[in-house]
Amino acid sequence: MDAARRGFLRGGFLTRQGRAEIGLQGRALGPAPPWHRGRLSQQACGACERPCVGACETGILRIHGVGHPLSELPYLSFEAGGCSYCRACLKACPMEIKDSGPEPPRLGCARLDTTLCLAWNGVICMSCQSPCSFRAISLDRRGRPAVAAPVCTGCGRCVAVCPEGAITVVAASDG
Repeated sequence: MDAARRGFLRGGFLTRQGRAEIGLQGRALGPAPPWHRGRLSQQACGACERPCVGACETGILRIHGVGHPLSELPYLSFEAGGCSYCRACLKACPMEIKDSGPEPPRLGCARLDTTLCLAWNGVICMSCQSPCSFRAISLDRRGRPAVAAPVCTGCGRCVAVCPEGAITVVAASDG
């Protein structure tokens, strides 16, 4: 029985939180690898030995598990680090995907939850600013971070270093 049906039968749709949680169960666990977005298919990736996962130099490439609606498809998990745009996944992939050039593809954008952010709650913390090589995170004069959406590529480097989990990457297709 799939998770959405199980949630329905347990009364998950009776609360706003329950409906939100059940709605998220079918969504991607993270953005697709940079050059693979829009090119992945369960048929092609399911038959693949997944050399992209082993090639990922930062170790953030994962596969959606069995039972997930996107099973067999790769995604980026920013829990341990961010994407360095090294192109190793692109080179290892048996699909013929062309490199888009020197500029890294936009994966999405970092989203900051100010209710969780230490700096926005009066504690000095600058952990998210330094790992951002694109300088998409700046601090205001009170030391509070802000994300410059036009500059952010969604690499996720700021996610793992945040001590409160206040940063997530919203995939480009998610707005």
